[in-house]
Amino acid sequence: MLQTSWLHTFEAVVRLGSFADAGRELDYTTSAVSQQMAALERTTGLQLFERHSRHITCTPTATYLYERSSELIGLLSRVQNELTRLSAGKAGRIRIGSFASAGTALLPRAFERFLRNRDDIEVTLDEGEPHDLVPRVVQGDIDVGLVFRYDLVPRTWPNELRVMELMTEPLVVIASSRHRLVRRKRPASFDQLTDERWIATLEGTALHSCLLARGVASGFRPDIAFRTNNFAAVRGLVSAAVGVAIIPTFAYDPSKDIKALTIGDGLPQRHVAAVSRRLDDGPLVNAFLRSLRDAADSMTGYRKPVPQGAS
Repeated sequence: MLQTSWLHTFEAVVRLGSFADAGRELDYTTSAVSQQMAALERTTGLQLFERHSRHITCTPTATYLYERSSELIGLLSRVQNELTRLSAGKAGRIRIGSFASAGTALLPRAFERFLRNRDDIEVTLDEGEPHDLVPRVVQGDIDVGLVFRYDLVPRTWPNELRVMELMTEPLVVIASSRHRLVRRKRPASFDQLTDERWIATLEGTALHSCLLARGVASGFRPDIAFRTNNFAAVRGLVSAAVGVAIIPTFAYDPSKDIKALTIGDGLPQRHVAAVSRRLDDGPLVNAFLRSLRDAADSMTGYRKPVPQGAS
């Protein structure tokens, strides 16, 4: 079988006119160069060199092959260079999936770190909820998925995936700045929201289930009047004083019309993680996971996950 290294050596021999000079350029011994050229001649069935006691002469066949193969040798060099860049995580393509609110803070910081000194990386970003993204990661359609789980709503991830916990994100109850509890000096309890009209995400979503579970824990079932997965719409409805809502901190955008209520008896939290296939341990995936970790560590106001074995 023809080996690409022989072609590189052949190019140097013809260009320099000597096995010894080619060996010095390529860091081979003269004997190693001679053996490679003999193997190239045996494999191709062509005589490429006339060997003399003190020098070699290229045959017309070698000259013809050299003229025709220079483009191929250049291509092989570019392929080798590209393979080196791929193995170093400096080139290639990576496909990311993420939930929408991660795009407000976490993802931009991660992408800024990841794309630094990586001009030849092709990045695609798809948006979806964990139940949409996780099967796509398992199937190999997405390389890294940003996912979450809520307290009070159990969730497990497939065994095929490796999971890297990134941060613990507080939930907040938001209300109109005109709400009766906004100016309260003492923290409110969750059961003081019993008679409120609620704005929630769509039925069946994890945050919807989390709200119901937290209400039950305080002895009431929230009266949900509006349902939307668009957090901008949630904030708009809250600012219009038509209801209150519980949302992740990522989705909270403080303004003069919206305030976060202080809840003294605690609120659930959202746990953010990155998932990737256990079999996919490529340099780009690992580099992006490191960028996510660094981005999460740089963000204030969030709890970092406790390492396994820590108290």
